[in-house]
Amino acid sequence: AVNHEYAKPDTPVRDGDEVAFFPPVTGG
Repeated sequence: AVNHEYAKPDTPVRDGDEVAFFPPVTGG
């Protein structure tokens, strides 16, 4: 996610952007 929005792998990240990574989660 970039700046609290889901982003595609090719989304450019600029200086000052907030980046979050969501690991794959399995559940039942």
